[in-house]
Amino acid sequence: MSALAAETTTSVLIVGGGVSGLTASLLLSRLDVPHVLVERHPRTALLPKAHIINQRAMEIFREIGVDGDIYEHGCPPENMSTIAWMTSLAGPTPLHGRRIARADAWCGGPAYASASPCRPTNLPQLRLEPLLRRRAEDRAPATVLFNHEMHSLAQTTDGVEAEIEDREHATRHAVRARYVIAADGGRTLGPALGVEMAGERGLLDMVSTHFSADLSAYWQDDSVVICFSTNPDGEGSLGSGVLLPMGPGTWGKSSKEWQYHSALHTGDPDAFDTPLMLSRMREMLGLPDLDAEIHSLSRWRFEAVVADKYRAGRCFFAGDAAHRHPPNGGLGLNTAVADVHNLAWKLALVLRGHANEALLDTYEQERRPVGQAVVARALRNWRAHIDIDAAMGLADAADRTEAWARTEELFSDTPAGELRRASVDRAVAAAAPEFTGQDIELGYRYAGEAIVAGGAALGQDPRPGDGGYAASTDPGRAMPHAWLTSRTSQERTSTLDLVSGTRFGLLVDTAASAWSGGLAAAVGELGLPASLVGVISIGDVGSGAEWWDIDQTWSRLRGVSPTGAVLVRPDRHVAWRANTVPADPASELTYALAWAILI
Repeated sequence: MSALAAETTTSVLIVGGGVSGLTASLLLSRLDVPHVLVERHPRTALLPKAHIINQRAMEIFREIGVDGDIYEHGCPPENMSTIAWMTSLAGPTPLHGRRIARADAWCGGPAYASASPCRPTNLPQLRLEPLLRRRAEDRAPATVLFNHEMHSLAQTTDGVEAEIEDREHATRHAVRARYVIAADGGRTLGPALGVEMAGERGLLDMVSTHFSADLSAYWQDDSVVICFSTNPDGEGSLGSGVLLPMGPGTWGKSSKEWQYHSALHTGDPDAFDTPLMLSRMREMLGLPDLDAEIHSLSRWRFEAVVADKYRAGRCFFAGDAAHRHPPNGGLGLNTAVADVHNLAWKLALVLRGHANEALLDTYEQERRPVGQAVVARALRNWRAHIDIDAAMGLADAADRTEAWARTEELFSDTPAGELRRASVDRAVAAAAPEFTGQDIELGYRYAGEAIVAGGAALGQDPRPGDGGYAASTDPGRAMPHAWLTSRTSQERTSTLDLVSGTRFGLLVDTAASAWSGGLAAAVGELGLPASLVGVISIGDVGSGAEWWDIDQTWSRLRGVSPTGAVLVRPDRHVAWRANTVPADPASELTYALAWAILI
């Protein structure tokens, strides 16, 4: 019998039980927001799908307490620090099994260690989603409902009314909610509510193969997380295929499972069958006797589209329902997680009456530009591989014979070979931001009605587009990470751990008493609960501050003087800052808080 009553009333209805829907459920549970999640399938993802989990997503998973599970099952950093381009893994000629190029990847280099308390990891979606589902069901045991399908949705003046089918028991149920999160991949709610996806479609047809095999004798470097098999027989690098270790348990050359992505070739049938796909992999990887157990084949299409709106009445769109793009850069899953992180605290404050309904409009104002930037980056990342093919001389080769001749030239000790290698090196360097994209992962900036204006607009980074990240407290940017030490307990924590849930943080130093008095007056003036915002003092070692900045990282990053203040939202984005304590801190903070929650 369904856990739903014939009629159920809740605060939020989540449609979709993938990564974005399950993360939304976990966030809402943490915020004590009643909700119902419905997912039409009886179980989580059957395909590996997305696998890179970046630092921003891991920070959010850390906040909701699932980071330990993910790191336990994900690959260690030593197995995801390099990208390789190979002619194949092996093969019959000296040109087979040759490394063309390499590049640093997500865990390669010190930039990742200093930017966040969390490292990236690699865990396919078919293993991530069960982890999230178990935790979501533990925290909302009667309202995370798989094998339940939404059949209709009607919006009213004060909420929505949905008809939900329990597919196992063939029963229908009515669910009334104040708001809806559409995390359904864009399958149902978007089209029903007139949301259109704008952008480029039909860019490339792809087939993904999930298989088990022992490739330990051919996988040359355990640090490689993605290998592009740029085989001259394969009509370009994506036609040759992309190979990724999928674990489980052991990674690199010891991986038991693999994912192979390949573009449909000219003259291929509409769908691969298993023997044809196995034959294709054997040819492209240079392993004619490859013994592989194929678990699944899936066909999908490259597109680069963004929803024309992220809100339709009381319905908010997240994840694939809001943006879809090529997988290059591993941005899709991570952007979906950040979508619902931006939305959850706003829903909680509005539902509690602590913020104006208009605060919910800022979800689209803030997240849609990020979605557009992510789609543009993913598209550019994909096209960079076409440039690598061109640098190798494969793009305009008349036939396979000429393509192999140019590959031979690439490895030759001749002036022509030297020129071609230099061309390939330049193309690979231009493609590097796909694998070191901290600017798009961590460095985006929100702009909208809930951010007190200051600083540049989204995308105007100190090093735009090169993958680099410059931490900043400019309003709209994510609060920088710095390690701090508790004055009383000597406990070490990140600045990111000081603000979460629905609580704002006012980060101060030497003028803590002035700011504290001003904040108390501002909260009283606005009629807000004292628990909504707290003063967090960070100072030098030996000071009376709550937290000591032992290595002076925070003092270098905070962007204001020791008497200034930084107001950080629950999603750890900066809402406002002041360089010095003003003559009337209460007035300034009243203005800043009223702006931040639009009251």
